[in-house]
Amino acid sequence: MDDEGFDNLQKRDGPFEHPCTALRKLLGDGSFYYSADFDLTSRLQERSVDASTFDFDNFDKGYLWNSYMIQPLVDFRSRLSPQERTALDSSRILTSAIRGYAATLPISTHDTATTRVDRTTQSATLTLISRLSCRRAGTRFNARGVDDDGNVANFVETETILWTSSDFCFSSVQIRGSIPLFWEQSAGLLPGQQKISMSRSFLATQPAFDRHFEDLEIKYGPIYVVNLLSKEKQGELDLSREYQRHVVACSLNKRQGGGASSEHVQLKHFNYDFHAETRTGGYEAASGIRQYIHEAGQGFGFCLLGPIDEHASSAGAADAEKQLHRTVMVTQQQGVFRTNCLDCLDRTNLVQTIIGHMTLDAYLDQRAERMTADMLARHGTLWADNGDVSLL
Repeated sequence: MDDEGFDNLQKRDGPFEHPCTALRKLLGDGSFYYSADFDLTSRLQERSVDASTFDFDNFDKGYLWNSYMIQPLVDFRSRLSPQERTALDSSRILTSAIRGYAATLPISTHDTATTRVDRTTQSATLTLISRLSCRRAGTRFNARGVDDDGNVANFVETETILWTSSDFCFSSVQIRGSIPLFWEQSAGLLPGQQKISMSRSFLATQPAFDRHFEDLEIKYGPIYVVNLLSKEKQGELDLSREYQRHVVACSLNKRQGGGASSEHVQLKHFNYDFHAETRTGGYEAASGIRQYIHEAGQGFGFCLLGPIDEHASSAGAADAEKQLHRTVMVTQQQGVFRTNCLDCLDRTNLVQTIIGHMTLDAYLDQRAERMTADMLARHGTLWADNGDVSLL
C-alpha cells in the first residue's frame, strides 16, 4: 500500500498506524550503513587489494544485516553470464548493509621519516568502522552470553583504517562481545544490583565456549582476552572465575599440549579490574593497561597495504619503459584482542580506544613518525562517537 492509499484509508476508517512505521523507525535510528560499491561487511585484510572489486559471494554473513533481503538476487546473479552479471552490478541494486558505526575524518600528518628541513604536511584520512553481528542480537537484559552455535550477544568487530597520501593504508581490527558463557542478569531498578546467575553447568557450557573461540581463531588467529570485570562485585567476580576456568579447558589450549600456561597457546586471558585501576587516577589511569598488553600487540601487528612500482615495456615506437603502480599486501594482522566488561559498552569502549591508539603508535614508529596532536584528537573523537552509539 502506498502513502496515498493509506491516507485514504485513514480518512475512511479512522486513524491507523502505517504498516511500515516500525521498519522506518528501525532503519532511521542512525545505526545502519550501506554501500553499493564497497564491501562494508569485511575488514581490509579480507578484501581484495583491488579497490574496485565488489565480490557479492564473499560478504561476511555475520555482519550483513540485509542478507535475507538480497540473497535471492545474489542467487540469481550466480546463474548469469559474465556480461549479464556486469550489467546487474552496474545497476547497484545489490547493497551490503551493516549495523553499528562508521565515520571518516580528515587529518594532517608530518613526514618525520625524512631529514628534510622543509617537512610538508600530508593529507590523510582516519576511518572507524564498527560492525555489530546480526547473530544473537537483542536488548541488553534479554541477550546475554553465548548460544549453542558459539554466537555471543553484542559482538562487534571494530576496524581502524589510516590512509595517507603516499598510498599506504593501515588497518587494525579488535573485537568485543559478551562473556561466552550461559549466564543471565535480572532486570532491576538500581544499576549494579541486578543478580547474575549461571544457567548451565561447566561441562554443558564448554562445547559452545570452544566453538566460539575456534571460530575466532580461524578468522583472526590467536586471541588475547582482556576482561574488565570487577573483582569486588560478587556477580562479576564469579563470572570472571568461570571465564578463566573455561579458558584453561578450551580446546585451543588443550591441542597445544602445554596447557593455558604455554607460551604458544592460541587463547590467553588477562583480568584487569577497570574500576579499581581508575578509582583514584580517573579514566586516564586506564592507559596503564598498555604495559600488560604491549607485547601481545607487538606480536599481532597490523594489516598494511602499500604501493609497488613495476616497469613494463610499452608498445610504443621505441619500446620505452613505463612505470606501473600496483597495491600489494605488505603485512597482515596475526591475532586479535577480545575485550569485554559486563555489557561491553563504556568500559570496553575506553580500553579499546587505548588499544587502538597503541597499535596506531606501533605502525607510526615503524615509519619513524609519531602521532600528531590532530591525529590523536580525531582518533579520540571517532572512538567517543563510537561509544555514544547505544548498540555498541
